[in-house]
Amino acid sequence: MEHLDDVEEQIELLKVAYERYFNGVDRVPPAREHDAVKLSVRQLFGLHTGSTAVRFRAQGLKARLVTYEQYWTRILGQIERGTFKRVLAESKRREWEIRHKRAEDAVQSAAQTSAAAPAADADAPSGPIVRTPSGRVALPDGIDAGEARTLFKQFVAAKKAAGEPISGLTYGRMVEKLAREVPKLQEKHGEAIRFEVTTVGGKVRLRARRRADRPG
Repeated sequence: MEHLDDVEEQIELLKVAYERYFNGVDRVPPAREHDAVKLSVRQLFGLHTGSTAVRFRAQGLKARLVTYEQYWTRILGQIERGTFKRVLAESKRREWEIRHKRAEDAVQSAAQTSAAAPAADADAPSGPIVRTPSGRVALPDGIDAGEARTLFKQFVAAKKAAGEPISGLTYGRMVEKLAREVPKLQEKHGEAIRFEVTTVGGKVRLRARRRADRPG
């Protein structure tokens, strides 16, 4: 009976080891431990099992191991094919991190390029009045043409890096958005507002901040 207890403990410890691997705690499956447990189970039937109760319990332990093995084999196959849910979740997380990093790099690159050699876009004017799809719109107070051009370049670069569509995204449309939102925000907060490019929920967005706040 004591030997049966030992084998049962080995089986349950092996189950824990596989769960650790499936949950990403361990990097390799417990193959050697598995072989040792299978050997112990085979040895049970090489012994004089004695009473019917002992033989019944030995058969139960063998059946339990077979059930576990069927489950482990199925999950190992899913991991190998890349369809196991933990593997899929990890893949999505890494993809999001890569896209987020590209967007941040694009914003920094656009800011450095604009600072070194600012060049006007085809539809970006040199003054505070901007021609937009709905007419001529003035930049809101507190945001000059240079700052708006830089913001637009960063916004477009970040969206491209994140793989987001930029069809219909023009400097004029962005100015219209600023002209609508900045006065409301300034009235609400009673202070100057600036915008920055950021990523929220995996999407590139323009975020309003108080002028006194530092980026970050």
